[in-house]
Amino acid sequence: MGIMVVFDAVIIIFGIYMIGSALKMKKTGEISSAVLAPEEIKKCRDKQAFIAFMYWKEALFGGLVSVVGVLGIINNVVVSLGAWNLIEMIAFLAAFLWFQRELRKARRKFI
Repeated sequence: MGIMVVFDAVIIIFGIYMIGSALKMKKTGEISSAVLAPEEIKKCRDKQAFIAFMYWKEALFGGLVSVVGVLGIINNVVVSLGAWNLIEMIAFLAAFLWFQRELRKARRKFI
């Protein structure tokens, strides 16, 4: 088992965790500590608005990350998808930067 397969498995687990965290945040009405530090959660002026702004973005980010991980495992174990390792890293980085930008917007707006 190559290191990239392990890396891809961790990416899938992280993506699933982010999806679960987003759904739990929506269901319970409590901001997830996966998104904000406990100190920031206490400072949040409107928790429900923050959740409405962020939960679907967090779930989308988790879904994108999971798909990248699954395609990475397919690339490394089943069939080579060409230059997928480079595309995988770029896709992961792009999704991460997008999510961080949206989180920064939410912090400015609600904290």
